[in-house]
Amino acid sequence: MKLLAALSAVVLVFPVVAIAATAPAPRTAEAVKAADDSWMEAEIRGDGAFLSELLLEGYVSVDPAGRITTKQQIVAGANQRGKSEAFAREVAQWRAAHPSEAAVALFGDTAVLTWNSANPGNATPVHSSDVFVYRDGRWRAVYSQHTTSSN
Repeated sequence: MKLLAALSAVVLVFPVVAIAATAPAPRTAEAVKAADDSWMEAEIRGDGAFLSELLLEGYVSVDPAGRITTKQQIVAGANQRGKSEAFAREVAQWRAAHPSEAAVALFGDTAVLTWNSANPGNATPVHSSDVFVYRDGRWRAVYSQHTTSSN
């Protein structure tokens, strides 16, 4: 009887824990920024599975030269690179050299996250925009555009 009571307690507690672990992300600017932060963390740890979930089918990133990088290329690159301390250092160095400020505009289930140079006097300010949509309780990326010019 004690075993049955213990198993009942586990069965009753487990669903609560599972639900809490998969609670929907809020529809806030902070949650969009958190999704973006998780994106970079996944890139650094080479977590292609996470990136595959975060980036919607059809996702593309357009660089300053107009070249397109697809979801499949990003996921494959992360999987191939794996966790990389060298890549983590590159990211940290780039961020230090290009301080930026994030701003989020929410439009219902769509969010536009823009990164603008924190140094307006910079001759080549870096600007970037990521478009997220709210799907299945999470913010997911659908498009990114990057430029090195304020024009």
